Amino acid sequence: MKKYLAFDIGGTHIKFGVVDEEGNVIRHSHMDTDAYLGGKAIVEKVINKTNEAKLEEEFEGIAISTAGQVNFNTGTIVAAGDTIPNYQGLEIKKLVSDAVNLPVEVRNDVDCAALCEKWKGNHLAKDFIVLTIGTGIGGGIVLNNELYSGHSFSAGEWGYMLVEGKPFEKIASISGLINLAKKYKENREWTGEEIFTLFDNGDPGMTKAVEKFYKHLGIGIANLIYIFNPEVVVLGGGISGRGERFLQEVNGVVEKYTNPLIHKNTKLSLAKYSNHSGIIGAVYHFIDRQSM
Repeated sequence: MKKYLAFDIGGTHIKFGVVDEEGNVIRHSHMDTDAYLGGKAIVEKVINKTNEAKLEEEFEGIAISTAGQVNFNTGTIVAAGDTIPNYQGLEIKKLVSDAVNLPVEVRNDVDCAALCEKWKGNHLAKDFIVLTIGTGIGGGIVLNNELYSGHSFSAGEWGYMLVEGKPFEKIASISGLINLAKKYKENREWTGEEIFTLFDNGDPGMTKAVEKFYKHLGIGIANLIYIFNPEVVVLGGGISGRGERFLQEVNGVVEKYTNPLIHKNTKLSLAKYSNHSGIIGAVYHFIDRQSM
């Protein structure tokens, strides 16, 4: 069985693991990103961890999922936010491949999540979109069974889309929910678990916060359904851990803002591999690119 070493580079943690050619995660772990040290330091972490792993076993190659907009042809970061300084312009594929003497492929993290759901999610759909709802909101688009990234690799950046005059990810992400909890309940730091516990217990302030959050999320999803007409909308990210209850709550709001016939023909589904979607999707991308 062929094995691959995969990395999922985020702003807080770098997840990594060994994945086989069928998409099974054999083992996994994580390390701090230390994003403040900048892009080159992150690449060094990947290189060092790869060299450690190579001492114990052989790999077909290195598959990398990362935050930022990625030119997957060259493995270069073409755009990145402020979370990781000096990340834009970094040629990750070349830097890592030259250092570890193995083939390397790189793709955007939400694209990798979409590829994972395409490969292993069993959604039975050729046209679907993926939303990851966390600190921000990311998106992946699969059309006719092919991942669509746009001509400059920025398709799915709908966190910037305006909903009620504000960026979607500012008001419909976990960060947005926390801000609403501060406004309607108490001005302090909150966790998603605390917020939904109070919501489930009928707390009036938190009910206002969560209902406003769901309204923003529902309008955004409805807009995306009108644009893409997907068979399935896959919802991932930390909040999806709420499970079927979350799905039912979101779907109820989406229904309010969607044409009845269109809503009837669109299924909302939870991501099947939220925790490991980055590394699994990165391996799918690696295998696909290397077979070309």
